[in-house]
Amino acid sequence: MIKNQYTILIIDDSAEDRAAYRRYLTKQVGITYQIIEAESGEEGLEKLVIFQPDLILLDYLLPDFTGLELIEELQRQIKSIPPIIMLTGQGNEAIAVEAMKSGVKDYLIKGKFTPETLITSVKNILQQEYLHSLINKSTRQNKLIAEMALRIRQSLNLSDVLNAAVGEVQLLLDCDRVVISQFTPEMNCNIVAESVKPGWKKSLGAKIVDTCFRDLGTAKYQRGEILTIENVYESKLSECHLELLEKFQVKANIVVPILLAPSSVKSHSSNLWGLLIAHQCDSTRRWQKDEVELLDKLAVQLAIAINQGELLKNLKTELDQRMKTEKSLQERAQELECLNKEYLKTTALLKKRNQELDRFAYVTSHDLKAPLRAIANLATWLGEDLDGQIPEENQQQLKLMRSRVERMDGLIQGLLEYSRVGRQKMSVATIDVGNLVKEAIDSLSPPSEFKIVVASDMPTMKTEKLLLNQIFTNLISNAIKYHPHNSGHITISVTEQDDFYEFAVADDGLGIDPKYHDRIFGIFQTLQARDAIESTGIGLSIVKKIVEDRDGKIRIESQLGEGATFYFTWKK
Repeated sequence: MIKNQYTILIIDDSAEDRAAYRRYLTKQVGITYQIIEAESGEEGLEKLVIFQPDLILLDYLLPDFTGLELIEELQRQIKSIPPIIMLTGQGNEAIAVEAMKSGVKDYLIKGKFTPETLITSVKNILQQEYLHSLINKSTRQNKLIAEMALRIRQSLNLSDVLNAAVGEVQLLLDCDRVVISQFTPEMNCNIVAESVKPGWKKSLGAKIVDTCFRDLGTAKYQRGEILTIENVYESKLSECHLELLEKFQVKANIVVPILLAPSSVKSHSSNLWGLLIAHQCDSTRRWQKDEVELLDKLAVQLAIAINQGELLKNLKTELDQRMKTEKSLQERAQELECLNKEYLKTTALLKKRNQELDRFAYVTSHDLKAPLRAIANLATWLGEDLDGQIPEENQQQLKLMRSRVERMDGLIQGLLEYSRVGRQKMSVATIDVGNLVKEAIDSLSPPSEFKIVVASDMPTMKTEKLLLNQIFTNLISNAIKYHPHNSGHITISVTEQDDFYEFAVADDGLGIDPKYHDRIFGIFQTLQARDAIESTGIGLSIVKKIVEDRDGKIRIESQLGEGATFYFTWKK
């Protein structure tokens, strides 16, 4: 789209010539020229700064400068000089060459050009300049997008990227303010980056709560729509929206949504992260298509930067957590190393104590059992040598002596077995538990009147045969020994659990009062007088220790006069 309004500065000391040029240019159809006149080079310099014309008609011969001298002065004082058409009353080829070298766009000789010639020259030069400005603008826009893409790849700081973006866009569009706002989870806005011209209100850091705009406006931004307003008072905005724009002195704006990729919006209620906004505050503005496209492209680059920032933030959090975990693991490893050293030390000490205990047990067994054997032998010999010569009472006393000796021998043997539980390494074999139970029963030689039933579903398992045999032997032996009659009924069964088998040995004997259920598993504990039934009171203690040493449990269910059932679990 070509512009249809231009400002032209005529620098000529001839009022007649200035009037002629004005008259020629006003005949141009479709284009409006604002004509600014200056009689001298000095006046021309002043008005150039004030009005910033699009083109200069420059007389070669001025009262204070030649045209070439004025061009040199312009080049020294002004960064960007508008195109110049030089006018001269003399057709001097050398001057024309010098003028063209200094940057003059055309060289016309007064009195030899027609109004159409001047109009055509002015029109062509302005069109060329406009197209050239569009090319430069497009180049700057593409350069900005490329630089932003490079900055995004190189920078790890999202704030730096956002601040650079608003600064570059504000300069490129020559607008009064460019901001980036970020939505909160409640869809309010925080201004996180801003570039604003001096004299206009700053909004950086502002927290905007605008329910009117939030309820009606965000849906279209979530769909990726761009809002372009040339005049806020002619755009039929809601009253609350207009009040917000007036608060920041806005007369025209462009609003472009910043949309994140769906895979990176876990921390947001939608993929709408925020808005890229350009404000014109001094006047209304007709936004160009390329300006809208620039902001749209830049919003995509910003979305990439934000995604990258979110990823880096998550990676940093994960790295910090990993470092924290690694540090914790290192500390734990050091603790474990110390504990392991302590464990090895304790294990070595325990091994030494076990060896000492084994030696003590051997010595105790030897030193205590030897005298007991001597007493038993003496009692036997006395009975044999004095057979028929001593009274009945003395014979009972000798019999009682042998009984006490046997009990003491059993106590010593029981203590030795109890102390060895868990300290001796037992061989493991695959066994049929049903056959093992039957072997235990056979070894006890129960009275023929006793009926002992072994369940048919006994498992086959890999375990320490001697220990399991010792448990069944003790429980079955107790059921027979403490039964009030020579005939009775014993049942051995099993129930399968997740990691264990639960075995049960049930009898129909006297039963045990519940208040004694814990006591019977204590060492040296019996519920009947030792003289009534010979017992060391160690058997159930040994059974309990064997079961619990292998992570099992043992319990009893019984009521007085209703028999008893012993349950114990054994790991599969």
